[in-house]
Amino acid sequence: MDFQARLAALTHQLRPWAPLWSRSILQGWPGSGAAYPEDWLAYARSLDEAGERSLDQGLLVGSPPVSLATLLDALQELTALPWHEGRHALSAAETQGLSAKKTHELERVLALLAPRTRLIHQAVDIGGGMGHLARLCARTFGWTFHSIDRDAALQDKGRRWLTRPGGDTVGFIPASVEDGVQPQIDPLFRGRDRASIGLHTCGPLALTQIRKSQGAGFVLNIGCCYDKLEAPRDLPVSCFGRAHPLPFTPHALALTTRGRHHKSEVEFARMKQVYAWRFAFDLLSRRRFPERGFVRAGDAPRALYAGRFARYARDRLERLGLDPGMTDAELDAFEVSVRAETRDLLLCHLLRDRFARALEVVLLLDRAILLEELGFQVELLQVFEPSLSPRNLALIASRSA
Repeated sequence: MDFQARLAALTHQLRPWAPLWSRSILQGWPGSGAAYPEDWLAYARSLDEAGERSLDQGLLVGSPPVSLATLLDALQELTALPWHEGRHALSAAETQGLSAKKTHELERVLALLAPRTRLIHQAVDIGGGMGHLARLCARTFGWTFHSIDRDAALQDKGRRWLTRPGGDTVGFIPASVEDGVQPQIDPLFRGRDRASIGLHTCGPLALTQIRKSQGAGFVLNIGCCYDKLEAPRDLPVSCFGRAHPLPFTPHALALTTRGRHHKSEVEFARMKQVYAWRFAFDLLSRRRFPERGFVRAGDAPRALYAGRFARYARDRLERLGLDPGMTDAELDAFEVSVRAETRDLLLCHLLRDRFARALEVVLLLDRAILLEELGFQVELLQVFEPSLSPRNLALIASRSA
């Protein structure tokens, strides 16, 4: 793949729509809604429940505006990435105590590593926890493996696993992987026979791994928690990326972390209900307490979203120490009165979410180009099923023999 051409094309498509994806709809409402083309909103308002769910899945039904259909087609094409389909089946003993998600991830990662790491003899895993990947790689590939994690309790559990019959020798190092010189761990990342692995490295930790691993023979990184990145410190990171920047904001970075799997009817209905109560509460707080500005309602127990709005609002108001001077009947009546506006808020969210995957791919293309600039041969593949592991994009970098 020509990562530079793909990044340039994506930024070209995304830049004109930055007013939509770079700001929070709720925090900037109603001004944020003005950034959405009127024909987009008119189309979204015309959708029934099934049409809304299709839009949430990135599918346009009926007669969408040409500009919206053209944009989504372009983004879909530019974010289409090849799949790694292989699976290294694990036994019941090897998956004991593992969740379905963890088992799925380990089976896919082992299959990905097998054909790409024939020259590797040692490996290091960042945030390795109990060392499940370390044990399996040591057993499967015969590697010397060091698992690094700052949680000593998890590592102690991992050491106890090694005492069981059939356990493999794996080294556990209690440490945080940080930028700068770390004499204890830096040598583990150096050498053409060394592999550096980071599965779901949080925020800027992925970049730290890449910087630490410049002398390694193989790098595997799967990032997550992009909302913990800071611009311009953490992006763009490649020379080419800096020549094609996008106005990433904290709100845009949070958008990149949205889940990708298609929701069931029940899940979609639940999401709509949560949004309805949150949006109505925001409108209520703006009108009753304008001096407070945007008020964060916070996460509420699921049961509150299933009941009356008044019950939800009363719980949130009490938590915030606010008294609107309204009865429960008046709170419920207020929610009914703003339903058209809260639906517009929902529709704006459904439209804005169409940019999430493209923004995530921009971040990873930039990292892929950085690895190329460091002399690696790079792949960017989909590895995990999004329904199990939404952050499913893997950067794979190898040195030539």
